[in-house]
Amino acid sequence: MSERTKSMAAFLTSLVVLSGAWEGISRAGLINPLVLPAPSAIAQSVWFYITNLFSPISYWTDTWLTLYEIVLGYALGVGGALVLGALVAEFATVRRVVIPYMVALNATPKIALAPLFVVWFGFGAAPKVIMSAFICFFPVLINTITGLNAAAEDELELMASLRASRWETFRRLKLFTALPYIFAALRTAMAFAVVGAIIGEFAGAQRGLGFQIEFSAARLETANLFAFLVVLSLLAYALYTVVEWAERRIVFWTASQRAGALANRM
Repeated sequence: MSERTKSMAAFLTSLVVLSGAWEGISRAGLINPLVLPAPSAIAQSVWFYITNLFSPISYWTDTWLTLYEIVLGYALGVGGALVLGALVAEFATVRRVVIPYMVALNATPKIALAPLFVVWFGFGAAPKVIMSAFICFFPVLINTITGLNAAAEDELELMASLRASRWETFRRLKLFTALPYIFAALRTAMAFAVVGAIIGEFAGAQRGLGFQIEFSAARLETANLFAFLVVLSLLAYALYTVVEWAERRIVFWTASQRAGALANRM
């Protein structure tokens, strides 16, 4: 049995045990269902969401809008972070000018900017996309700079002895050294992109999963609220899995190196 299969089996076992205990406590009347509904009630709400996804009362518009905000915000945030991170790592002048601003922005409470983005960009998708991009920007920027500066000194000296240009050194050495760092940040940033889109919808929206969560909370429909949280979690996990799959295909050598190192220690 592979490690991934063992992990999945352990997760499903714990999920069944916890859900069973939760259901038993709820049925015993020890928890107010308005505070914490039973798993069966949440499952019914999730099933209603699935079966009515494309019906006249469809939640498809909300789901698609939130997905659009997450993916576009993620692409903009990651793209900007990769470009700026490369410039900061390669050029001292850019580093001296940019780093103080980046530190100040990173220290700013992100959620406090959501209402400001709504004032600037309105109630459409734009402020949600920008919030998503803003939140996932910094982990990718930091890891990109760290990874591009992680090349060993002897490797840099080898490239210099081969009279490699700055571009060749960047492309053939620094970028490959940085890829594991970058993908570690890309996985983290995907979760942050989801959080950013939902924060933006909380600040002001007329559609979206974040809007539905707020709407359910205002009407004390706690089971529906949990159902939307489940759907959002599954959506985030699916996007995370896509990034993880891309990492296994692109940064394939790290897995083989870890396997080889483990075999040598056995």
